[in-house]
Amino acid sequence: MTKGQFLFSIILIASVTVYGQSIKIYTSDIDNFWVAYDSVKSTSDQAKQIRYIQQLYLDKATDGLKDFIISRDHTAQRHLKNIIAYPKFWASVRPLTLEIKQHTKEIEDLMIRFKELYPNFKQPNIYFTIGVLNSGGTTGADEILIGSEIACSNKTVDASELSNWLQGVFNDNKDVVYLVAHEVVHTQQKAEGKTLLSNCITEGACDFIAELLLQKPIVSPYMTYGKNNEKELWDAFQKEMNGEDIKNWLYNGSKALNGIADLGYFMGYVICKSYYDNSKNKKEALKEIIELSYDHESVLAFLKKSKYIGGKS
Repeated sequence: MTKGQFLFSIILIASVTVYGQSIKIYTSDIDNFWVAYDSVKSTSDQAKQIRYIQQLYLDKATDGLKDFIISRDHTAQRHLKNIIAYPKFWASVRPLTLEIKQHTKEIEDLMIRFKELYPNFKQPNIYFTIGVLNSGGTTGADEILIGSEIACSNKTVDASELSNWLQGVFNDNKDVVYLVAHEVVHTQQKAEGKTLLSNCITEGACDFIAELLLQKPIVSPYMTYGKNNEKELWDAFQKEMNGEDIKNWLYNGSKALNGIADLGYFMGYVICKSYYDNSKNKKEALKEIIELSYDHESVLAFLKKSKYIGGKS
C-alpha cells in the first residue's frame, strides 16, 4: 500500500481551521456514487448504465477522486462490471460507506494531535471516494485518497462473491480512522527507499505514529503474530533486509509466508518503537522518524541508533 471525510451533511465538505491550517474532509464522492448506483439499478440498458456512472459520478469528481481515477485506472466500464458482478457486496457495504461522515470529529482530533506532536505537520486534504475494488487508499504530497468500499469493509459485509484476498483484507481491516492515521504519516515523510529495510521502516513508522495519534494499540494479525514470534522473525528478516526483494514481507496478501500478510509492517513498527523508546527527547525522536532519509546508510544508522535487538530469546 504504499507510499491512504466528511460532514457538512448534504453539502460536500467539512472544514475546520486549526493552527492556521484548514482540515478539509470530502465525502461528496460517496453520495454521488450511490446516486449513480441507484440509476444503474433502474435499467438493464448497458449504454445507459455506463452513461449514468460517467455523468452522475465520475464527471462530478472532487479533485481527489480525479487523481484517484488516474492512479487506480477507474472507468465507468470497470465500475459497472463490479456493480453487476458483486450485488451482495454492494448492498452490504453501502451503509458502512454512509457512516463515514460520523467519524469527522475523530479525524479532526487526530490532525490536531499530530500538529501538537509534530510542529512541521502540513495538513493534507482528505477525500473519501468509491473505487473499483483495487485500492483502500493512497497518498499524494498534500492529499489522502481513500477507496471507501475497501477501507470501511469488515467482517460484517457479504464478501462471498469476492476474491480470497479481499475477504482477508476485510477480516483484517481496522477502521477508517486508523487508515487515515496511517496514511497521513505517509504525506509527511520526506523520501522513499529501495531496500526491504527501508520499505518496512516507511510502513512501520506509519503504524507506530498512528498508535501515538490514536492513543491505543493497533490490533491486527501481523501485530499479534509478530509479538508472539519476534525473535524468529528478526532472524529471518536480517537475512533479507539489505536486498530489494519485498515479496516475503510486504503487500503479499494471500501469498504470505506463515499465512500472515505484511509482517514487514511489524518489523518496521518495532524498530521505530525501539528508536522512540530509547530517545530522551520524544518530540525530536518523532521528528527524526518522520523526516528520515531513506538512503541505505541513513536507514542502517537509524536501525543502529534504535538499539533494537530482535525481541526476547
